[in-house]
Amino acid sequence: MKAQIVNSLAIDTVINRPEDKTFQKTSGRIIPAVPGEYYTYSSKFTRESPVYALLKCKSNKNHPVTFLKDFGCEANLFFLFKENKIQICPIKMAFSHGLLGHFVDSKVFSDIWLGVSTITKKFFYEIQLMGEVSDLKKICRTSCAETKVPVLLRQESIITMMTDHGKYGMFLVKDITATSIEIDACHVLV
Repeated sequence: MKAQIVNSLAIDTVINRPEDKTFQKTSGRIIPAVPGEYYTYSSKFTRESPVYALLKCKSNKNHPVTFLKDFGCEANLFFLFKENKIQICPIKMAFSHGLLGHFVDSKVFSDIWLGVSTITKKFFYEIQLMGEVSDLKKICRTSCAETKVPVLLRQESIITMMTDHGKYGMFLVKDITATSIEIDACHVLV
């Protein structure tokens, strides 16, 4: 069964694929993902906005650390910009290593598993566009079973994630510099 597909491109991104004709303005508000809706989007993360929250597509996915007090379990991942390398880790790990300041109690964060997928870029875009939840869940479960965190990111890396609250997602690294990372992504809350 196909999930309801919700498409959006984050307003803060400069990613332009030929098939992208319109941009939907996103909100800084916290709008949690809705069970059963499948989201596809692009986003850009920087040193100033390194927190990745798997939210409804009308919400920005990238946020500064100071927003954590409002996010609770909706904050999922953290991009670490360090010595010309960018890594990603679960938000709990970032907190336990003192990277988030004192904005929130770590008990509010979900458990998150990360993986590096071996699927091709072409297959990633097929999954992203098709919205088949069973395929996304299978890829996430397979690749999240063995990866150690944090994960070093490279151009065209495909990263998968799962949370203990039923979120499954993956993203492809479109562009990476010393100070920013641009991704194409999809996720679902089951």
